[in-house]
Amino acid sequence: MNVEVGDRAQHEIYLPVFKAAFESGATAVMCSYNKVYGQYACENEKLLTKFLREDLGFKGFVLSDWGATHDALRSAKAGLDIDMQKDDPKVRLPDEYHKLPDLLKAGSITQETIDKKVEHVLSAMYVAGQFDGRYPVSADFQGKTMGMQRGKQKTVVQADTTSDAHRAVAYQTIIDGAVLLKNEDSTLPLVSGKKVVLVGKFCNTAKDPAIKQGDVFSGGGSGYVATEKQITPLAGLQAALGPDAAVTASLDATGAVGADVAIVCVAAHGEEGWDRKDFVLPDAADLVGALRAQSKSQKIVVVASVPGAVTTEWIDDADAALMLFGPGEQVGPALGALLSGKAAPAGRLPISLPKVGEKRFTQAQYPGQCPPPKTWCPKMTANFSEGVLIGYRWNDAKDIPSAFPFGFGLAYTDFKLQGFEVKCKDDFPLITFEVANVGGRDGAAVPQLYVGFPSLKPAVRQLRGFQKVEIPKGEKAPVAFRLSKPDWSFFDEAEQRWTSAGELGEKITVSIGTSSADLVWHHTLPKECTREKDAIEIVA
Repeated sequence: MNVEVGDRAQHEIYLPVFKAAFESGATAVMCSYNKVYGQYACENEKLLTKFLREDLGFKGFVLSDWGATHDALRSAKAGLDIDMQKDDPKVRLPDEYHKLPDLLKAGSITQETIDKKVEHVLSAMYVAGQFDGRYPVSADFQGKTMGMQRGKQKTVVQADTTSDAHRAVAYQTIIDGAVLLKNEDSTLPLVSGKKVVLVGKFCNTAKDPAIKQGDVFSGGGSGYVATEKQITPLAGLQAALGPDAAVTASLDATGAVGADVAIVCVAAHGEEGWDRKDFVLPDAADLVGALRAQSKSQKIVVVASVPGAVTTEWIDDADAALMLFGPGEQVGPALGALLSGKAAPAGRLPISLPKVGEKRFTQAQYPGQCPPPKTWCPKMTANFSEGVLIGYRWNDAKDIPSAFPFGFGLAYTDFKLQGFEVKCKDDFPLITFEVANVGGRDGAAVPQLYVGFPSLKPAVRQLRGFQKVEIPKGEKAPVAFRLSKPDWSFFDEAEQRWTSAGELGEKITVSIGTSSADLVWHHTLPKECTREKDAIEIVA
Protein backbone atom coordinates (compact mmCIF):
# COMPACT_ATOMS: atom_id res chain seq x y z
CA MET A 1 0.00 0.00 0.00
CA ASN A 2 1.28 3.43 -0.98
CA VAL A 3 -0.16 6.80 0.02
CA GLU A 4 0.20 10.04 -1.94
CA VAL A 5 -0.69 13.21 -0.04
CA GLY A 6 0.02 16.88 -0.71
CA ASP A 7 2.25 18.97 1.54
CA ARG A 8 -0.53 21.39 2.42
CA ALA A 9 -2.72 18.57 3.69
CA GLN A 10 0.23 17.14 5.61
CA HIS A 11 0.94 20.42 7.38
CA GLU A 12 -2.64 21.56 7.96
CA ILE A 13 -4.43 18.25 8.61
CA TYR A 14 -2.11 15.40 9.55
CA LEU A 15 0.95 16.90 11.26
CA PRO A 16 -0.86 19.12 13.80
CA VAL A 17 -2.06 16.09 15.76
CA PHE A 18 1.55 14.94 16.13
CA LYS A 19 2.57 18.42 17.19
CA ALA A 20 -0.16 18.48 19.83
CA ALA A 21 1.01 15.10 21.13
CA PHE A 22 4.62 16.29 21.39
CA GLU A 23 3.53 19.45 23.22
CA SER A 24 1.67 17.21 25.68
CA GLY A 25 4.79 15.16 26.39
CA ALA A 26 4.85 12.33 23.83
CA THR A 27 8.43 11.21 23.22
CA ALA A 28 8.06 8.27 20.82
CA VAL A 29 6.70 7.81 17.29
CA MET A 30 6.15 4.57 15.38
CA CYS A 31 6.58 4.38 11.61
CA SER A 32 4.06 2.21 9.78
CA TYR A 33 4.13 -0.69 7.32
CA ASN A 34 2.88 1.18 4.26
CA LYS A 35 4.70 3.38 1.80
CA VAL A 36 4.29 7.14 1.56
CA TYR A 37 5.44 8.93 -1.60
CA GLY A 38 6.58 5.53 -2.90
CA GLN A 39 8.97 4.87 0.02
CA TYR A 40 8.43 2.68 3.05
CA ALA A 41 7.53 4.88 6.01
CA CYS A 42 10.41 3.52 8.09
CA GLU A 43 12.97 4.58 5.50
CA ASN A 44 11.28 7.82 4.47
CA GLU A 45 13.51 10.80 5.20
CA LYS A 46 10.77 13.31 4.41
CA LEU A 47 8.56 11.81 7.13
CA LEU A 48 11.13 10.94 9.78
CA THR A 49 13.55 13.85 9.44
CA LYS A 50 11.98 16.71 7.45
CA PHE A 51 8.51 16.64 8.98
CA LEU A 52 9.20 15.20 12.43
CA ARG A 53 12.56 16.70 13.37
CA GLU A 54 12.94 19.84 11.27
CA ASP A 55 9.33 21.04 10.98
CA LEU A 56 7.85 19.82 14.26
CA GLY A 57 11.00 19.93 16.38
CA PHE A 58 10.55 16.36 17.67
CA LYS A 59 13.29 15.37 20.14
CA GLY A 60 12.25 11.81 21.02
CA PHE A 61 12.83 8.50 19.23
CA VAL A 62 11.27 6.73 16.26
CA LEU A 63 10.73 2.97 16.29
CA SER A 64 9.42 0.73 13.57
CA ASP A 65 6.24 -1.24 13.66
CA TRP A 66 7.07 -4.93 14.14
CA GLY A 67 8.75 -6.14 10.96
CA ALA A 68 8.29 -2.82 9.13
CA THR A 69 12.02 -2.25 8.51
CA HIS A 70 13.14 -3.42 5.09
CA ASP A 71 16.62 -1.93 4.72
CA ALA A 72 18.95 -1.07 7.60
CA LEU A 73 20.99 1.51 5.71
CA ARG A 74 18.07 3.42 4.23
CA SER A 75 16.21 3.41 7.55
CA ALA A 76 19.26 4.52 9.53
CA LYS A 77 19.86 7.45 7.20
CA ALA A 78 16.17 8.38 7.10
CA GLY A 79 15.88 8.72 10.87
CA LEU A 80 14.70 5.39 12.33
CA ASP A 81 16.11 4.94 15.83
CA ILE A 82 14.82 1.50 16.90
CA ASP A 83 14.12 -1.47 14.65
CA MET A 84 11.54 -3.89 16.07
CA GLN A 85 11.82 -7.39 14.62
CA LYS A 86 8.78 -9.24 13.34
CA ASP A 87 7.07 -10.74 16.37
CA ASP A 88 5.57 -13.93 14.98
CA PRO A 89 6.19 -17.31 16.67
CA LYS A 90 6.02 -19.05 13.30
CA VAL A 91 8.21 -16.57 11.39
CA ARG A 92 11.08 -15.45 13.58
CA LEU A 93 12.77 -12.98 11.26
CA PRO A 94 15.97 -11.22 12.35
CA ASP A 95 15.86 -7.48 12.73
CA GLU A 96 17.57 -5.26 10.16
CA TYR A 97 19.59 -3.22 12.64
CA HIS A 98 21.88 -6.12 13.52
CA LYS A 99 23.62 -4.99 10.30
CA LEU A 100 24.58 -1.60 11.77
CA PRO A 101 28.06 -2.66 13.06
CA ASP A 102 29.04 -3.88 9.60
CA LEU A 103 27.60 -0.76 7.95
CA LEU A 104 29.59 1.35 10.40
CA LYS A 105 32.76 -0.61 9.72
CA ALA A 106 32.23 -0.22 5.96
CA GLY A 107 31.79 3.54 6.33
CA SER A 108 28.22 3.45 5.06
CA ILE A 109 27.04 5.23 8.21
CA THR A 110 28.89 7.29 10.80
CA GLN A 111 29.32 6.90 14.54
CA GLU A 112 27.63 10.26 14.91
CA THR A 113 24.48 8.80 13.32
CA ILE A 114 24.50 5.93 15.81
CA ASP A 115 25.15 8.24 18.74
CA LYS A 116 22.24 10.46 17.71
CA LYS A 117 19.89 7.50 17.82
CA VAL A 118 21.09 6.56 21.30
CA GLU A 119 20.63 10.17 22.36
CA HIS A 120 17.03 10.17 21.13
CA VAL A 121 16.18 7.01 23.09
CA LEU A 122 17.94 7.96 26.33
CA SER A 123 16.51 11.49 26.25
CA ALA A 124 12.98 10.12 25.96
CA MET A 125 13.58 7.68 28.83
CA TYR A 126 14.93 10.50 30.97
CA VAL A 127 11.98 12.79 30.25
CA ALA A 128 9.53 9.96 31.00
CA GLY A 129 11.18 9.39 34.40
CA GLN A 130 12.44 5.88 33.74
CA PHE A 131 15.84 6.67 35.24
CA ASP A 132 14.07 7.89 38.38
CA GLY A 133 12.21 4.63 38.91
CA ARG A 134 8.85 5.84 37.64
CA TYR A 135 8.34 2.70 35.55
CA PRO A 136 10.23 -0.10 37.33
CA VAL A 137 11.11 -3.13 35.25
CA SER A 138 9.50 -6.34 36.45
CA ALA A 139 11.87 -8.67 38.30
CA ASP A 140 10.83 -11.36 35.81
CA PHE A 141 12.39 -9.28 33.02
CA GLN A 142 15.56 -8.05 34.69
CA GLY A 143 18.83 -9.48 33.41
CA LYS A 144 17.09 -11.52 30.73
CA THR A 145 17.59 -11.69 26.98
CA MET A 146 14.62 -10.95 24.74
CA GLY A 147 14.11 -14.67 24.20
CA MET A 148 14.10 -15.33 27.94
CA GLN A 149 11.72 -12.42 28.48
CA ARG A 150 9.22 -13.96 26.09
CA GLY A 151 8.96 -16.91 28.44
CA LYS A 152 7.94 -14.59 31.26
CA GLN A 153 5.79 -12.32 29.12
CA LYS A 154 2.46 -13.86 30.11
CA THR A 155 3.21 -13.44 33.81
CA VAL A 156 4.15 -9.79 33.41
CA VAL A 157 1.38 -8.82 30.99
CA GLN A 158 -1.36 -10.40 33.10
CA ALA A 159 -0.33 -8.59 36.28
CA ASP A 160 -3.18 -6.54 37.79
CA THR A 161 -2.07 -2.90 37.76
CA THR A 162 -5.46 -1.23 38.14
CA SER A 163 -6.38 1.05 41.01
CA ASP A 164 -9.31 3.09 42.26
CA ALA A 165 -7.62 6.20 40.88
CA HIS A 166 -7.34 4.63 37.43
CA ARG A 167 -10.97 3.54 37.50
CA ALA A 168 -12.04 7.04 38.51
CA VAL A 169 -10.23 8.50 35.50
CA ALA A 170 -11.80 5.92 33.17
CA TYR A 171 -15.26 6.67 34.58
CA GLN A 172 -14.91 10.45 34.26
CA THR A 173 -13.51 10.14 30.73
CA ILE A 174 -16.71 8.39 29.63
CA ILE A 175 -18.85 11.13 31.20
CA ASP A 176 -16.79 13.91 29.64
CA GLY A 177 -16.84 12.25 26.20
CA ALA A 178 -20.47 11.09 26.08
CA VAL A 179 -22.38 12.77 23.24
CA LEU A 180 -26.13 13.27 23.51
CA LEU A 181 -27.46 13.20 19.94
CA LYS A 182 -31.19 13.47 20.68
CA ASN A 183 -33.38 14.05 23.73
CA GLU A 184 -36.97 14.51 22.67
CA ASP A 185 -39.29 15.83 25.40
CA SER A 186 -36.50 15.48 28.00
CA THR A 187 -36.60 11.68 27.86
CA LEU A 188 -33.27 11.73 29.68
CA PRO A 189 -32.45 11.67 32.47
CA LEU A 190 -34.85 8.89 33.41
CA VAL A 191 -37.76 9.66 35.70
CA SER A 192 -37.86 7.50 38.82
CA GLY A 193 -40.58 4.92 39.25
CA LYS A 194 -40.67 3.86 35.60
CA LYS A 195 -40.36 0.30 34.33
CA VAL A 196 -37.12 0.11 32.32
CA VAL A 197 -36.00 -2.73 30.04
CA LEU A 198 -32.59 -2.84 28.38
CA VAL A 199 -32.85 -4.42 24.93
CA GLY A 200 -30.06 -6.00 22.89
CA LYS A 201 -27.31 -8.58 23.14
CA PHE A 202 -24.77 -6.12 24.57
CA CYS A 203 -26.75 -4.95 27.61
CA ASN A 204 -25.40 -7.59 29.96
CA THR A 205 -22.12 -8.70 28.43
CA ALA A 206 -18.88 -7.28 27.09
CA LYS A 207 -17.98 -10.38 25.11
CA ASP A 208 -18.88 -11.30 21.55
CA PRO A 209 -17.48 -14.45 19.86
CA ALA A 210 -17.56 -12.63 16.52
CA ILE A 211 -14.96 -10.12 17.73
CA LYS A 212 -11.45 -11.34 16.97
CA GLN A 213 -9.60 -8.64 18.91
CA GLY A 214 -10.82 -6.57 21.84
CA ASP A 215 -14.38 -6.71 23.16
CA VAL A 216 -17.75 -5.02 22.75
CA PHE A 217 -16.82 -1.77 24.50
CA SER A 218 -13.15 -1.58 23.46
CA GLY A 219 -11.36 -1.55 20.15
CA GLY A 220 -9.03 -4.39 19.20
CA GLY A 221 -5.36 -4.44 18.41
CA SER A 222 -1.97 -4.07 20.03
CA GLY A 223 -3.30 -1.42 22.44
CA TYR A 224 -6.15 -3.54 23.78
CA VAL A 225 -5.89 -4.64 27.41
CA ALA A 226 -8.10 -7.57 28.44
CA THR A 227 -10.10 -7.18 31.64
CA GLU A 228 -12.43 -9.31 33.73
CA LYS A 229 -13.62 -6.28 35.69
CA GLN A 230 -15.98 -4.90 33.07
CA ILE A 231 -19.28 -3.64 34.51
CA THR A 232 -22.12 -4.05 32.03
CA PRO A 233 -24.78 -1.44 31.22
CA LEU A 234 -27.43 -3.51 33.01
CA ALA A 235 -25.39 -3.82 36.21
CA GLY A 236 -24.43 -0.16 36.09
CA LEU A 237 -27.99 1.10 35.66
CA GLN A 238 -29.37 -1.24 38.34
CA ALA A 239 -26.76 0.07 40.78
CA ALA A 240 -27.51 3.69 39.89
CA LEU A 241 -31.29 3.41 40.23
CA GLY A 242 -31.21 1.26 43.36
CA PRO A 243 -32.66 -2.11 44.39
CA ASP A 244 -36.26 -0.93 44.26
CA ALA A 245 -36.11 0.11 40.60
CA ALA A 246 -37.70 -2.11 37.95
CA VAL A 247 -34.74 -2.63 35.60
CA THR A 248 -34.41 -5.82 33.54
CA ALA A 249 -32.89 -6.91 30.23
CA SER A 250 -34.05 -8.69 27.10
CA LEU A 251 -32.25 -9.84 23.97
CA ASP A 252 -35.04 -8.58 21.72
CA ALA A 253 -38.02 -6.22 21.64
CA THR A 254 -40.53 -8.77 22.91
CA GLY A 255 -39.12 -8.52 26.41
CA ALA A 256 -39.93 -4.79 26.51
CA VAL A 257 -43.69 -5.16 26.11
CA GLY A 258 -45.36 -3.00 28.76
CA ALA A 259 -42.17 -1.15 29.72
CA ASP A 260 -42.22 2.62 30.09
CA VAL A 261 -38.69 2.95 28.70
CA ALA A 262 -36.70 0.66 26.40
CA ILE A 263 -32.96 1.25 26.36
CA VAL A 264 -31.34 -0.23 23.25
CA CYS A 265 -27.73 -1.36 23.74
CA VAL A 266 -25.86 -1.51 20.42
CA ALA A 267 -22.22 -1.42 19.41
CA ALA A 268 -20.01 -1.19 16.35
CA HIS A 269 -16.50 -2.59 16.54
CA GLY A 270 -13.20 -1.54 15.05
CA GLU A 271 -9.82 -3.20 15.32
CA GLU A 272 -6.28 -3.19 14.02
CA GLY A 273 -5.67 -4.89 10.70
CA TRP A 274 -8.73 -4.03 8.63
CA ASP A 275 -11.43 -1.40 8.16
CA ARG A 276 -15.12 -1.79 8.87
CA LYS A 277 -17.06 -2.76 5.75
CA ASP A 278 -19.64 0.03 6.25
CA PHE A 279 -20.91 2.67 8.70
CA VAL A 280 -24.04 0.79 9.76
CA LEU A 281 -24.57 0.48 13.52
CA PRO A 282 -25.37 -3.25 13.82
CA ASP A 283 -28.83 -4.20 15.14
CA ALA A 284 -29.84 -0.57 15.81
CA ALA A 285 -32.41 -0.16 13.05
CA ASP A 286 -33.93 -3.61 13.64
CA LEU A 287 -34.28 -3.22 17.42
CA VAL A 288 -35.58 0.35 17.30
CA GLY A 289 -37.96 -0.48 14.47
CA ALA A 290 -39.35 -3.52 16.31
CA LEU A 291 -39.85 -1.54 19.51
CA ARG A 292 -41.63 1.32 17.74
CA ALA A 293 -43.87 -1.09 15.82
CA GLN A 294 -44.72 -2.68 19.16
CA SER A 295 -45.59 0.61 20.90
CA LYS A 296 -46.09 4.16 19.69
CA SER A 297 -45.90 5.65 23.18
CA GLN A 298 -42.96 3.81 24.72
CA LYS A 299 -39.85 5.91 25.24
CA ILE A 300 -36.91 4.47 23.28
CA VAL A 301 -33.34 5.37 24.21
CA VAL A 302 -30.42 4.21 22.06
CA VAL A 303 -27.05 3.78 23.76
CA ALA A 304 -24.37 3.28 21.12
CA SER A 305 -20.76 2.27 21.72
CA VAL A 306 -18.84 3.16 18.58
CA PRO A 307 -15.23 3.26 17.29
CA GLY A 308 -15.94 6.17 14.95
CA ALA A 309 -18.53 7.33 12.44
CA VAL A 310 -21.83 5.46 12.08
CA THR A 311 -25.06 6.18 10.24
CA THR A 312 -28.21 7.05 12.20
CA GLU A 313 -31.08 5.91 9.99
CA TRP A 314 -32.84 4.71 13.19
CA ILE A 315 -32.80 8.11 14.92
CA ASP A 316 -36.33 9.25 13.93
CA ASP A 317 -37.98 6.37 15.79
CA ALA A 318 -35.88 6.93 18.92
CA ASP A 319 -36.73 9.46 21.62
CA ALA A 320 -33.14 9.84 22.81
CA ALA A 321 -29.70 8.71 21.69
CA LEU A 322 -26.43 8.68 23.60
CA MET A 323 -23.12 7.94 21.89
CA LEU A 324 -20.05 6.59 23.70
CA PHE A 325 -16.70 6.24 21.94
CA GLY A 326 -15.03 3.00 23.07
CA PRO A 327 -16.06 3.41 26.72
CA GLY A 328 -14.23 0.38 28.08
CA GLU A 329 -14.29 -1.19 31.53
CA GLN A 330 -16.29 1.48 33.39
CA VAL A 331 -19.14 1.65 30.87
CA GLY A 332 -21.70 0.38 33.40
CA PRO A 333 -21.17 2.90 36.22
CA ALA A 334 -20.77 5.80 33.77
CA LEU A 335 -23.88 4.87 31.82
CA GLY A 336 -25.85 4.44 35.05
CA ALA A 337 -24.85 7.93 36.14
CA LEU A 338 -25.68 9.45 32.75
CA LEU A 339 -29.09 7.83 32.38
CA SER A 340 -30.12 8.49 35.96
CA GLY A 341 -29.05 12.13 35.92
CA LYS A 342 -26.33 11.76 38.54
CA ALA A 343 -24.04 12.96 35.75
CA ALA A 344 -24.69 14.78 32.46
CA PRO A 345 -23.21 14.08 29.02
CA ALA A 346 -20.46 16.62 28.39
CA GLY A 347 -18.98 15.48 25.07
CA ARG A 348 -19.23 16.87 21.56
CA LEU A 349 -18.75 14.99 18.29
CA PRO A 350 -15.06 14.82 17.27
CA ILE A 351 -16.24 13.74 13.80
CA SER A 352 -19.15 14.35 11.44
CA LEU A 353 -21.74 11.56 11.29
CA PRO A 354 -22.59 10.85 7.63
CA LYS A 355 -26.02 10.61 6.10
CA VAL A 356 -26.97 7.25 4.62
CA GLY A 357 -25.58 6.93 1.11
CA GLU A 358 -23.08 9.76 1.44
CA LYS A 359 -20.40 9.52 -1.28
CA ARG A 360 -17.37 11.25 0.14
CA PHE A 361 -14.45 9.42 -1.48
CA THR A 362 -13.67 8.04 -4.90
CA GLN A 363 -12.11 4.61 -5.31
CA ALA A 364 -8.78 6.27 -6.09
CA GLN A 365 -8.89 8.18 -2.81
CA TYR A 366 -10.02 5.29 -0.61
CA PRO A 367 -9.15 2.50 -0.36
CA GLY A 368 -7.02 3.01 -3.47
CA GLN A 369 -6.54 1.55 -6.92
CA CYS A 370 -4.57 -1.23 -8.59
CA PRO A 371 -3.78 -1.78 -12.26
CA PRO A 372 -6.92 -3.32 -13.86
CA PRO A 373 -8.46 -5.83 -13.65
CA LYS A 374 -7.33 -6.18 -10.01
CA THR A 375 -9.24 -4.48 -7.19
CA TRP A 376 -6.72 -5.31 -4.45
CA CYS A 377 -2.96 -5.69 -4.66
CA PRO A 378 0.17 -5.14 -2.55
CA LYS A 379 1.10 -2.12 -4.68
CA MET A 380 -2.23 -0.35 -4.30
CA THR A 381 -2.01 3.46 -4.13
CA ALA A 382 -4.42 5.64 -2.18
CA ASN A 383 -4.30 9.19 -3.49
CA PHE A 384 -5.40 11.71 -0.89
CA SER A 385 -6.45 14.12 -3.62
CA GLU A 386 -9.18 15.52 -1.37
CA GLY A 387 -6.39 17.57 0.20
CA VAL A 388 -7.64 19.56 3.19
CA LEU A 389 -11.30 18.70 2.63
CA ILE A 390 -11.50 16.27 5.53
CA GLY A 391 -14.49 15.94 7.87
CA TYR A 392 -16.57 19.08 8.35
CA ARG A 393 -14.36 20.97 5.89
CA TRP A 394 -15.74 18.71 3.13
CA ASN A 395 -19.33 19.26 4.24
CA ASP A 396 -18.89 23.04 4.29
CA ALA A 397 -17.04 23.25 0.97
CA LYS A 398 -19.51 20.98 -0.84
CA ASP A 399 -22.53 22.48 0.97
CA ILE A 400 -23.64 18.97 1.91
CA PRO A 401 -25.01 18.74 5.47
CA SER A 402 -24.03 15.79 7.61
CA ALA A 403 -26.54 13.84 9.69
CA PHE A 404 -24.87 15.29 12.80
CA PRO A 405 -22.11 17.88 12.37
CA PHE A 406 -18.67 18.03 13.90
CA GLY A 407 -18.80 19.58 17.37
CA PHE A 408 -22.48 18.71 17.90
CA GLY A 409 -23.77 17.58 21.27
CA LEU A 410 -26.80 18.31 23.43
CA ALA A 411 -26.96 18.70 27.19
CA TYR A 412 -29.66 18.12 29.81
CA THR A 413 -30.08 21.89 29.83
CA ASP A 414 -29.99 24.78 27.34
CA PHE A 415 -27.39 27.46 26.75
CA LYS A 416 -27.31 30.88 25.13
CA LEU A 417 -24.19 32.59 23.73
CA GLN A 418 -24.38 36.38 24.06
CA GLY A 419 -22.54 39.66 24.50
CA PHE A 420 -19.78 39.25 21.90
CA GLU A 421 -16.93 41.77 21.85
CA VAL A 422 -13.66 42.04 19.91
CA LYS A 423 -10.66 43.99 21.14
CA CYS A 424 -7.09 44.32 19.91
CA LYS A 425 -4.82 43.27 22.76
CA ASP A 426 -1.06 43.41 22.15
CA ASP A 427 -1.84 43.73 18.41
CA PHE A 428 -3.84 40.50 18.40
CA PRO A 429 -7.61 39.97 18.63
CA LEU A 430 -9.23 39.05 21.95
CA ILE A 431 -12.81 37.82 21.62
CA THR A 432 -14.99 37.75 24.73
CA PHE A 433 -18.59 36.74 25.38
CA GLU A 434 -20.64 34.91 27.95
CA VAL A 435 -22.56 31.66 28.01
CA ALA A 436 -25.81 31.60 29.96
CA ASN A 437 -27.38 28.40 31.26
CA VAL A 438 -31.05 29.11 30.55
CA GLY A 439 -32.29 25.59 31.30
CA GLY A 440 -33.26 23.77 34.46
CA ARG A 441 -30.15 21.69 35.19
CA ASP A 442 -26.42 22.17 35.62
CA GLY A 443 -24.42 21.34 32.51
CA ALA A 444 -21.36 21.77 30.33
CA ALA A 445 -21.35 24.11 27.32
CA VAL A 446 -18.69 23.84 24.62
CA PRO A 447 -18.52 27.07 22.56
CA GLN A 448 -16.37 26.69 19.44
CA LEU A 449 -14.47 29.26 17.35
CA TYR A 450 -13.85 28.88 13.61
CA VAL A 451 -11.72 31.08 11.35
CA GLY A 452 -12.07 31.58 7.58
CA PHE A 453 -10.21 33.62 4.93
CA PRO A 454 -9.87 33.48 1.11
CA SER A 455 -6.53 31.63 1.01
CA LEU A 456 -8.00 28.84 3.11
CA LYS A 457 -9.96 27.69 0.04
CA PRO A 458 -11.19 25.17 -0.84
CA ALA A 459 -11.96 24.97 2.90
CA VAL A 460 -14.48 27.56 4.13
CA ARG A 461 -13.40 27.75 7.77
CA GLN A 462 -11.63 25.66 10.36
CA LEU A 463 -11.78 25.14 14.10
CA ARG A 464 -9.22 27.26 15.95
CA GLY A 465 -10.44 26.96 19.52
CA PHE A 466 -13.03 25.58 21.92
CA GLN A 467 -13.68 25.64 25.65
CA LYS A 468 -15.69 23.36 27.90
CA VAL A 469 -17.46 25.45 30.54
CA GLU A 470 -19.37 23.94 33.47
CA ILE A 471 -22.29 26.26 34.31
CA PRO A 472 -24.86 25.82 37.10
CA LYS A 473 -28.50 26.35 36.13
CA GLY A 474 -29.47 29.99 35.98
CA GLU A 475 -25.84 31.13 35.96
CA LYS A 476 -23.53 32.69 33.35
CA ALA A 477 -19.86 32.11 32.57
CA PRO A 478 -17.37 34.34 30.73
CA VAL A 479 -15.43 32.92 27.78
CA ALA A 480 -12.42 34.43 26.01
CA PHE A 481 -10.46 33.41 22.92
CA ARG A 482 -7.14 35.05 22.08
CA LEU A 483 -6.11 34.55 18.47
CA SER A 484 -2.68 34.92 16.88
CA LYS A 485 -0.90 34.52 13.56
CA PRO A 486 -1.13 30.71 13.27
CA ASP A 487 -4.91 30.98 13.45
CA TRP A 488 -5.13 32.77 10.09
CA SER A 489 -2.20 31.12 8.32
CA PHE A 490 -2.08 28.45 5.63
CA PHE A 491 0.68 26.31 4.19
CA ASP A 492 1.72 27.62 0.77
CA GLU A 493 2.87 24.59 -1.24
CA ALA A 494 4.47 26.71 -3.95
CA GLU A 495 6.56 28.65 -1.42
CA GLN A 496 6.94 25.66 0.93
CA ARG A 497 6.22 27.82 3.95
CA TRP A 498 3.43 29.06 6.18
CA THR A 499 1.84 32.30 4.98
CA SER A 500 -0.34 34.68 6.97
CA ALA A 501 -3.63 35.89 5.52
CA GLY A 502 -3.10 39.01 7.62
CA GLU A 503 0.13 39.81 5.80
CA LEU A 504 -1.75 39.40 2.52
CA GLY A 505 -4.40 41.87 3.68
CA GLU A 506 -7.19 39.31 3.38
CA LYS A 507 -10.55 39.50 5.09
CA ILE A 508 -10.44 37.23 8.15
CA THR A 509 -13.80 36.09 9.52
CA VAL A 510 -14.37 34.62 12.95
CA SER A 511 -17.44 32.48 13.62
CA ILE A 512 -18.59 31.18 16.99
CA GLY A 513 -21.23 28.59 17.75
CA THR A 514 -22.04 25.19 19.20
CA SER A 515 -20.95 23.06 16.23
CA SER A 516 -19.40 23.48 12.80
CA ALA A 517 -22.92 23.88 11.36
CA ASP A 518 -24.56 25.91 14.14
CA LEU A 519 -22.70 29.21 14.18
CA VAL A 520 -24.53 32.07 15.89
CA TRP A 521 -22.02 34.91 15.47
CA HIS A 522 -19.76 36.02 12.60
CA HIS A 523 -17.34 38.93 12.65
CA THR A 524 -14.62 40.31 10.39
CA LEU A 525 -11.48 40.96 12.39
CA PRO A 526 -10.08 44.52 12.32
CA LYS A 527 -7.01 44.62 10.08
CA GLU A 528 -4.98 46.36 12.75
CA CYS A 529 -5.35 43.16 14.80
CA THR A 530 -4.00 40.85 12.09
CA ARG A 531 -1.09 42.76 10.49
CA GLU A 532 2.05 41.49 12.15
CA LYS A 533 4.95 43.89 12.32
CA ASP A 534 7.50 41.10 12.53
CA ALA A 535 7.50 37.82 10.65
CA ILE A 536 6.89 34.88 12.95
CA GLU A 537 8.00 31.36 12.17
CA ILE A 538 5.03 29.01 12.30
CA VAL A 539 5.21 25.26 12.71
CA ALA A 540 2.10 23.16 11.99
